[in-house]
Amino acid sequence: MQTVKINAQKEWQVIFNEGAAWRIGVYRPKLRSAGEITELEQHTCPEAFLLLEGNLVMVSKNKEGSLTETRLEPMQMVVFDEPHAGYSPDGSGVAYVVENASFETVYTDVNTGEVTRRVEVKF
Repeated sequence: MQTVKINAQKEWQVIFNEGAAWRIGVYRPKLRSAGEITELEQHTCPEAFLLLEGNLVMVSKNKEGSLTETRLEPMQMVVFDEPHAGYSPDGSGVAYVVENASFETVYTDVNTGEVTRRVEVKF
């Protein structure tokens, strides 16, 4: 058995990494509005979010290029495989996140969709 103390003070904190297939993290968005979002991220795998506390809104872009806001609700898991980013209007939002242990993230400009950077995560 492993016990991990969760300190949701950072924007992103990996709290457990299984290594071969998946890892778990805690996400606390630093942004307070959709208007502050300049880029979206998209992993080469799905990413699951579950609201732990507070007020957290995810912004995602569909294949047609339209932005959608999804307010996370307690006990409702939301899985993103499209470009996304989050914000917390009052700074209280914290989500539990499950993702693959190895993947690439492509960041794109929220307005143009142009790639701004790529980050590879390898276990």
